[in-house]
Amino acid sequence: MVPPNWGAVFVDRLLAWYEENGRHGLPWRADDASPFDVLIAEFMLQQTSAAQVLNVYEEFVETYPTPESILETPQERLAEDIESLGLKKRTRYLYESSEQLVEDHDSTVPNSRSELLELQGVGEYTAASVLAHGFEKDVAAVDTNVARILSRVFDLDRENDPGANENWVIAEVLLPVGHSSDYIHALIDFGAEVCTASNPNCENCPANSVCEFHLSEEKFE
Repeated sequence: MVPPNWGAVFVDRLLAWYEENGRHGLPWRADDASPFDVLIAEFMLQQTSAAQVLNVYEEFVETYPTPESILETPQERLAEDIESLGLKKRTRYLYESSEQLVEDHDSTVPNSRSELLELQGVGEYTAASVLAHGFEKDVAAVDTNVARILSRVFDLDRENDPGANENWVIAEVLLPVGHSSDYIHALIDFGAEVCTASNPNCENCPANSVCEFHLSEEKFE
């Protein structure tokens, strides 16, 4: 039977799992990553795996440390630098958002959700990630992987729908104050390693005793 404080139990076990198993070495998660570095990473990670992004990220942020450095480069060159990532519109996002940063924000990444959402290519998840990772703000972020985890654990009807309001509400209710960056990263890594889209590793999941999906599967065994 799921305990009454199952949300808190789930978060505690999730963060403990992340502490031991998370991908802490990813360069865009480094403490010295600037908000602009984080924004670049979020653009690159859209519909793209972390493994692919690792192939180009560090060289890219070293070559283009500021919005101005991107604007000084022909878009064709930018496209070549990230060609391996696919998603051709990514080049436009990088260029046009950099233009907005220079013209409207004195070349700095804004630290408000509304202003971030005005940037080309920035949606709710990217804005939340930049606020959490770049500015250490207490915000939740929901993408397809996070929606899948929450839907399974809490038996929601909207699995894989990151835009569903109930997924965002639950993600925000569960948010551990002061640890939003770890919380978001933990959900991402947990979805990639344990609570995968197909063949989730329920038997070895540290949260299986507070997961409706796993408990319902046990009923039919």
